[in-house]
Amino acid sequence: MKTFETTSWIFLATAISSEIESVNFAGISKVADGINHAIPTQKEMQNALSWLTEQKLVTKVEKKYSLTESGKKIYEEVKKENIVLLKMWKSIEDKFVSKFENT
Repeated sequence: MKTFETTSWIFLATAISSEIESVNFAGISKVADGINHAIPTQKEMQNALSWLTEQKLVTKVEKKYSLTESGKKIYEEVKKENIVLLKMWKSIEDKFVSKFENT
């Protein structure tokens, strides 16, 4: 899987799992498994969450993550366009690929 695909997957998992309250690695990982039927590796999680934090799409407080206002905006746009998880993931990928090309 390409980096932007993994990061999009982790972003979607973070968005879903933190809708009510901030979530830890384990919570994100469980939702990621539900989306992709695969458990992300520690390295995938760390790399994705670091990039998402640098891009100000995700915030970390202590050991828990949630979306920033910018991240919520992307997630809400994607939810309006799609109701199927895999299509939501693809839509996020499309938004992130240009960001990866510019970093």
